[in-house]
Amino acid sequence: MQAIADYVGRVAEHFRSKLGSSLVEAYKIGSLAHGGFSNIYSDFDVGLILTCPSPPADMDRMIAEAKALDDDYGKKLSIFWGNPECGWGRLPVLDRLDLLDHGVPLLNNHRAEFRRPTTEEVRQELRQSIERSWKPKIGELSGLTELEPKDRKPYIRAILYPARLIFSWDNFAVDSNDRAVEYLRNVRPPGLDQVPIEMALACRQGKRSAEEVFSLKADLNRQFETTVSYISTR
Repeated sequence: MQAIADYVGRVAEHFRSKLGSSLVEAYKIGSLAHGGFSNIYSDFDVGLILTCPSPPADMDRMIAEAKALDDDYGKKLSIFWGNPECGWGRLPVLDRLDLLDHGVPLLNNHRAEFRRPTTEEVRQELRQSIERSWKPKIGELSGLTELEPKDRKPYIRAILYPARLIFSWDNFAVDSNDRAVEYLRNVRPPGLDQVPIEMALACRQGKRSAEEVFSLKADLNRQFETTVSYISTR
């Protein structure tokens, strides 16, 4: 983890050198901040809050340079950025929640302060996430006859998605996969098969393999329908 921390620190310093006083703070977010980090399945998420009047014209170049600071770690780096009013940039609703609740300052010890997304904004973002990220993958993943290395990450993510979705839908917050699965144990949505979800969590923790999760042959369509049915009643 020290090598990862060093890389993320260099990323923060890179943006400070390029953005100067326009950069309020750089933050660790995602599993680096709220817990549950997996060397295999997690990305390196960094949030940036800027005060410049408009988006930096060369932001794409700066992000590419940050990725190039390490050939391997750069492939996992995701940069979320925007102004405090969230009027521009790439700082979606769920990442705003994560930054507000869990963001770890990397430069100036400046706690994130901006308007918290409303209940409707959170749920609208989750609806869009279902249509954009989860639903399109179900057909492809359900048709797999074997799990190739390139499919491990999206498959485990799809298995865990009901827990993350239900946690955020009910709590208007973002947290670790561990916390989301713990919450699922308490609410026990009717019809949802929790066995593959528990094993997928164990996979992220290094206790099981992705192939073991795949061998359960979880019905992804049923998991989808059951989850959508649950949130439609909340």
